[in-house]
Amino acid sequence: MSKNRIAGITSNTVPWEILRAAGYTPVLLEDEAGPTPHADRWMEDVFDRRFRVIFDRLCAGAWNHLDRVVIPRTSEQEHKLYLYLREIARTQPAGAIPELYFYNLLHTRTPESYDYGLERTRQMMRDFDVSEDELRDAIAESNRARGCVRDILQKRREGRLEGSAAIEMIRGFYSEDRGVFANRVLDRLKNMQEPVAAHRPHILIKGAPVKDASLHHLVEEAGGYVVAEDDWRGSRAAGDTDVCVNKDPVTAIVEKYFYDEVSPRVHPVEHRDAWFKREIARGHVDGVLFYVPLEDDVQGWDYPEQLAYLESRSIPSVVVRDNDAPLADFVGSLRRE
Repeated sequence: MSKNRIAGITSNTVPWEILRAAGYTPVLLEDEAGPTPHADRWMEDVFDRRFRVIFDRLCAGAWNHLDRVVIPRTSEQEHKLYLYLREIARTQPAGAIPELYFYNLLHTRTPESYDYGLERTRQMMRDFDVSEDELRDAIAESNRARGCVRDILQKRREGRLEGSAAIEMIRGFYSEDRGVFANRVLDRLKNMQEPVAAHRPHILIKGAPVKDASLHHLVEEAGGYVVAEDDWRGSRAAGDTDVCVNKDPVTAIVEKYFYDEVSPRVHPVEHRDAWFKREIARGHVDGVLFYVPLEDDVQGWDYPEQLAYLESRSIPSVVVRDNDAPLADFVGSLRRE
C-alpha cells in the first residue's frame, strides 16, 4: 500500500487509522503566521484563528500538497468550515482546493448517535476502499504510538520531564507517521532519568486547546510545573484506551472515537468533565490554569461550574485570556505539601 499521500485533518476526532490504511499520512492542520485575506472576506470574526488560517490557505492554493482534507462534525466551527469550503469549491475550477471529506460523527452520548456514527464509519471505510487487514495494521501502528504518548505522560508524572517538553513531543502524534513518532519518543525517553520538578507547584491547564508550549513556558518561568492538560493535544491525546484489537475493527474504531476522544460536543456535561474531576480527585494538582482566549465561544460557558467544583475542593485557579494573567503571582501563591 502506498503511503505517500497526505490527508489534512482538522482535529483528533478523525479516524487516523482509516486514513492510514487507505495509504495516507494524516497530518493535523495547524495555525501559522501571516494575514488571512480570504478568511477576512468570507468568514465571520467568531471563527478561531486556526480555522481561519485553514480556510485561507486552502482557498489561496498554499496547501495544495494535501491530497485530501477530512473534517469531522465534532465542533460547530469545523462543521461550518466544511460548509464554507464546499461553497468555495463549488465556485472554483476543479482541483482548485484539495478534495474534501466530511466525517459526520456526533458526540451526544445516545444509542442513536452511536448507531449513526457506526453507519458513517462503515461508509468511510467503503469510500476510502480500505480492507480489514489494512485497517488492523494501522490500528496496531496507532496503538503503539498511543502507548508512547502515555510513556511521555508517565515520565512527566514522575517529575522527569517538563510540561513544555511533553507537549512539544506529543505534537508528533498528530504531525508525522505514528511509527516514526513512536521510535523517536522511545529513543528520547530512555535517557531521561534526572528529576526536573522537585517541589515546584503542580499546575493543570484546562480550557481551550493550547496551540504550542508558550503557556507552559510561562508557568515554568514563574516556578511552576505543568503536570497535565485537559486537552486533546496534551494529556488526553492518547485517551484512556487503545482501539480494541479483539473485535470487529470498525466497531472498535467507533467505540474509541465516540467514547474516548475529546470533543467540544460531548454531552451530557458529566461525561465532558469526568476526566477533569478525576485528575483533581487524585490529589496531585495544586492549582488550575483556565485558558480562555478572547475569541473563545465554547469554554467560557463551562467555566462557572468548573470553578465551583474547584472551590468545593479548595483548589485555587486563575484565568488566562491571552497569556497576560499575573502567572508569577498565582504560581508564587501555591505551595507543595
